[in-house]
Amino acid sequence: MRVLITGITGFIGSRLAGVLAGAGHEVYGLSRDPDRGRAKVPAARNLFAWDPLTEQPPAQALRNVDAIVHLAGENVAGRWTAKKMRGIEESRVLGTRNLVAGMRAAEGSAVLLSSSAIGYYGDRGDDLLGESDPPGDDFLAEVCQAWESEADRATEIGCRVVIVRTGIVLAPGGGALQAMLPPFKMGVGGPLGGGRQWWSWIDRDDLVSILCRALEDTTMSGPYNGTAPTPMRQRDFGKVLGKVLRRPALVPTPAFALKLMLGGFSTELLSSKRVISPRLRDVGFKFEHPQVETAFRQALGS
Repeated sequence: MRVLITGITGFIGSRLAGVLAGAGHEVYGLSRDPDRGRAKVPAARNLFAWDPLTEQPPAQALRNVDAIVHLAGENVAGRWTAKKMRGIEESRVLGTRNLVAGMRAAEGSAVLLSSSAIGYYGDRGDDLLGESDPPGDDFLAEVCQAWESEADRATEIGCRVVIVRTGIVLAPGGGALQAMLPPFKMGVGGPLGGGRQWWSWIDRDDLVSILCRALEDTTMSGPYNGTAPTPMRQRDFGKVLGKVLRRPALVPTPAFALKLMLGGFSTELLSSKRVISPRLRDVGFKFEHPQVETAFRQALGS
């Protein structure tokens, strides 16, 4: 299979590229900086230049492609200024619109696998959420709805569309875990706000396995939640990380302090999303790391 990946130099894309190439697939990528990207992702046969905000992908990148995995999008972490929020929205909505327009001009591909996020559901308290549950109404929920709507337009050209709503991704060397480690290693990790909010997470290798399965399983279409079957309250999530690191996890960070530091992004850390994936269960997907402690130990080599 010839697979084109957007966001190929990212935390998930680079890992996916290596796994696909190792399985014998031809991997290509789209990147704002192909020269830097080639050094970072040696598994890719070639990378093509693409600015997702201003143009369609180059026609040669889409030629004879069997599948496209769309992972590109500005990182949501950090203080949400007006500029940051605009970048989060445009990188996903305009980027996906331009990608699908390029696919239409190139007469399509067999499958589009597009990333989304469990931010789709908004703040839902203790509700147990599956793919059929309705969306929320906050900023990120609205972005996810628009993002998914743009991806779904690829069905108009006969493309099978799979959307993976990803939770907190755990793996060494990046992502949420890298951001969480410093305070815990200094012994000042602990609950965020009250710590009662549900966090839904996934090991990166399990997420890559979901993506690989979705590429090859022609029965899969529509949304799937990319989350492990064991969401946890944030305070318990922190306690397990503290246990693995052999550090205390007792020092709380008050909600008002998070809001001062991070603005709107604090709502994502403080909101509750108790998400599972009935649709992955129905297709028989098996998680290698269904428990957060084993995911932490695998990521941290402990």
